[in-house]
Formats: sequence, C-alpha cells, structure tokens
Amino acid sequence: MLGFTDVRHYFRGKTDWIVRGLPTDPPAPLSERMRALRYFVNNLVPGLRSFWIHYLDRVRVDEFMRDDLVRLGPEDSVPPTPLDSPKPRAVVLNSDGVLLGTIELSDPAPRALDAMNPNPQTIRPDMTPKLATHLLKSNPYLMVTTAKGRYLGRYIPND
Repeated sequence: MLGFTDVRHYFRGKTDWIVRGLPTDPPAPLSERMRALRYFVNNLVPGLRSFWIHYLDRVRVDEFMRDDLVRLGPEDSVPPTPLDSPKPRAVVLNSDGVLLGTIELSDPAPRALDAMNPNPQTIRPDMTPKLATHLLKSNPYLMVTTAKGRYLGRYIPND
C-alpha cells in the first residue's frame, strides 16, 4: 500500500498511540501526550462516551456533514476538472469504503492512487463543531470517518 511493506491497522487511533508512548516521527513530547489523555480515556470507555454525548444532546459534526464528493477506487483514472472546482473534488476509497485519500488537483491522472493526498485531516461524526472549526484553521477541509476509517462525508461548517 503506497509503497509501504509493513502496514498495520491500529484501530484505537493516533491519540491512543501517542498517549501510550509508542513511536512517532517526530517523537511526541510529553505535553502532547498529556493533551491527548482525555481522548485516550474516551477510547477506553466508548459506551460511556456515547451515553454522555446522547445525554447532553450536543450538536455534532454529523449534523453538518455532506456526502457529495465523487468516489474513486485507487486504480480509477482521474478526469480533468475546472480549476475552480471545490477541494477536495473526490475521495479515494478501498473496497471496504475506507478513506485512502482525497483528490485536490484539477489535472487528470492515470491512477487516483498517484494523484491523491494520502493524509487528509479526518474527524469523527460525534465531534463538536467547535473542535472542527478549530481544525479548519489549519486545514482547508475535514473528512468525516468512523473510528476504523470508513468514509462518511465531509464536514461543511454552518455559516
């Protein structure tokens, strides 16, 4: 996959990985590990998290989510589009619907795998718009996925 030979799926996510002190490049400082601790606790007790979200009836990202992008497989060709097309203009998914990347360029390409951004910022559907807005300050868009990376849509803030 993308030239890597030893790829593994760590289903608990990047935050869990960092809090446990597992290797990152660059290494995560202690301050980042401490900041991630609250998310780590949520991963340990997902039932409690779901109950709390439902109990508070808080606004969630999934209420502002759209699933309106072209879906491509890794080997699909990328057709050209106008320069003013929205970004991303397509998502690249594997056969299980897991997000592999996004297509941002307007130029055509023989394979989506070669043209995609393999590292789009993702969020989960139960995150708050406040957190999503914070992430949008440093990212042009946010993709919404399940904890296991299955694509659900993209976050569109309520203007």
